[in-house]
Amino acid sequence: MADAYVESLMELDEDSILTQLNSIAQELGLIKEVFETSRIYLHYAVFARVFGHISQIIGQYYDTVDLDNTTDEALLEQQIKPFVTKRDARVAKTILRFSRRDDYFGTNNDILIPRDLEVSTEGDDPIIFRTAEARTLWKDTYAVLIPAYSVEVGSVNNVDVNTLTFFDDNEYFPQIKVTNIYPAYGGSDEETAFDARERIGMFRYGRDSTRLSILDLLYDNGVSYYACNLVEYYEGYGTVLISMDVDSEEEFNDIVAAIEAQKPGGVKYQYSMVDYVYININITIKIVVEKAYTPYEKDEIENSIKTAIETYFANQVYVGKKLSVNRLESYILQFLFDEQYDIYEVDIDIEDNSDLNVDFETGQLKVEPFQRLSPNLIYTTIEYNIDA
Repeated sequence: MADAYVESLMELDEDSILTQLNSIAQELGLIKEVFETSRIYLHYAVFARVFGHISQIIGQYYDTVDLDNTTDEALLEQQIKPFVTKRDARVAKTILRFSRRDDYFGTNNDILIPRDLEVSTEGDDPIIFRTAEARTLWKDTYAVLIPAYSVEVGSVNNVDVNTLTFFDDNEYFPQIKVTNIYPAYGGSDEETAFDARERIGMFRYGRDSTRLSILDLLYDNGVSYYACNLVEYYEGYGTVLISMDVDSEEEFNDIVAAIEAQKPGGVKYQYSMVDYVYININITIKIVVEKAYTPYEKDEIENSIKTAIETYFANQVYVGKKLSVNRLESYILQFLFDEQYDIYEVDIDIEDNSDLNVDFETGQLKVEPFQRLSPNLIYTTIEYNIDA
């Protein structure tokens, strides 16, 4: 209603106001004909000029403060706050592989690699990462894997594989070399207010509501933010696909009815239940131990590995989200580091499945917006390098 009023006001100019005033005067019987030299015409002309100028100023101001047209970033940042939160800049993460140099291989000594050891790229302006944990490269062991994070935030830190090959304290570790065995990921720049406006505009701000509003509707009806997926323009402009991970068709129908009753008028939503895609996971963990583990200890380690995988799928693989095997390996490494297991290698293999869509360039398993990956069987193999 307010938008329509302002738009009609912006259409008024000096000539249209003067014409309407003279027309009203004739309808009321104040004048029979319009004479430009008459006193009432001169009064109307002055009023039309002043009010026409005011209407144009209001229209220009409206264009300035309107969410879709604001060019002032500080003002826009205040306008978008009720609808979206700007994304903060983030550090990048990767896995570093410290290994013995060939000319030192076979030396019978342990090497402690400390936490916060800085490893960088080559060049005058290097990108620096720090080790997240202190790990030991045991004697007679060739390599050890350590997670690391970038010192600075930003997407520039998402470096390619085998680019982090230098470390500041190299003189203290002449026997070893380092590289990142996976590309760094997760580094992102701070989102501008204009980028955030574009994100909320994908849901046609002002008519179809915003992504946050839809998520709030779902949350109010018992669907968490991790158990749903929204796809804008799924079947044309203004449409939104809402895919929900619920326990039964009855629950699904109840939620759809509740959302339809609460959503804004004129909005077209489409709904679907989540279609699970089950995969079998083979995982091999190589661990350095000082003694042979008992059957109970082996079971405990295997259960920890399975728990890590199940936790990752529960908290990281949302509806419609593809699975990165590299990220799963990194997560398992970090999870088991917390469990104090001395792991130096992880190998994950996803069993062939005709339903899987694999991106061979990135190694990611892709799913449809209404699908969700879930582990079916987890096969765990532990190889022990006993250093008694």
